[in-house]
Amino acid sequence: MTEQEPPALNEPTSWSPIDLTAVLNGTYKVQPPTYMHRTDGVALLYPGKVNGVHGESESGKSLLMHAVTAEELAAGRRVLFIDFESDQATVVTRILMLGATAEQISANLHYIRPECNPIALAQERQAWEQLMQTRYSLAVIDGVTEAFSVYGVGSMDNDEVSTWGRNVPRQIAQRTGAAVVLIDHVTKSAENRSRFAIGAQAKMSYLTGASYSVEVIAPIGVGMAGKLAIRIGKDRPGLVRPHGGEWRKSDRTQEVAVALIDSQDRTSIKYVLMPPRDFVDAGAPDKHAKLNEDILRAVHDSPEPLSFRALDAVVRGKQDAKRAAIQELINTGQLETYPGPRNSTLHRIPKQRDTQPELKAA
Repeated sequence: MTEQEPPALNEPTSWSPIDLTAVLNGTYKVQPPTYMHRTDGVALLYPGKVNGVHGESESGKSLLMHAVTAEELAAGRRVLFIDFESDQATVVTRILMLGATAEQISANLHYIRPECNPIALAQERQAWEQLMQTRYSLAVIDGVTEAFSVYGVGSMDNDEVSTWGRNVPRQIAQRTGAAVVLIDHVTKSAENRSRFAIGAQAKMSYLTGASYSVEVIAPIGVGMAGKLAIRIGKDRPGLVRPHGGEWRKSDRTQEVAVALIDSQDRTSIKYVLMPPRDFVDAGAPDKHAKLNEDILRAVHDSPEPLSFRALDAVVRGKQDAKRAAIQELINTGQLETYPGPRNSTLHRIPKQRDTQPELKAA
């Protein structure tokens, strides 16, 4: 009896040999982080990979990703938000307050609140497949512990957690191209806390991008101006760590950004993500406010709109700190820019804000 040849494959499978030509000839490049930008342009989230954000309850980790979602929508890109913790009214209201318009949300935000595993029913499976055929820049899964409950996954069972990681976040990343972000909790005990989220060790294995912990510098709340330290604990591609601060031996993390989240006017939320060095350069809140005030005063007092070079010449401080402060003032609507001669960018105070009383006396 002769042995039959296996049938020919019409398409490659996961068990087909991978074409290594691009790696061997040097043309293969690791895709760099693309989303969640700091004020200096450095991005923190890898597209097509699974990233993580974790922190204590009320640490602002969900609000942080609402802010990134608003940025993506404002840029005209599509976002998938899978919510196991909150509700559409809370999430959408926050995204509106963070600057996205109703039109942008309606056009490009796909908000999902799953109540079962998508393979449980034919209709659910069909909806899942439709999502997997859509291109997203960002896909947020808020509430990993609650997601495990919906999927029937034991949070301490490494096999079940690994299977969920392959079947859900990795599938979303691979099939939609999104930078997937898992929002998760940490243990209550700071002494027993590691650089990763609470639960099975297998959670580390399905993270293929970067993992960040969120620590509160100043609390966030309605009518408050909060600050969050963003620390990197895992960077599998290795392209974010070089932009981080000093290494902390206790948990092997580096501070990679500081998020300023200002809800003082109660009708909007202002968000700025600064490099750690810029936050240090800007100093304590008084010094940071002084730099912003100096920039506003220079623009206000100038008879002509100022370029960054002109601002740099008249405002004291380090360039990186001034760039971060200018970007914060733009994000909060206190400055606006427009194109100038010879490809320059000019700065001016919006007409509705152009009044001297906003500036303190020198």
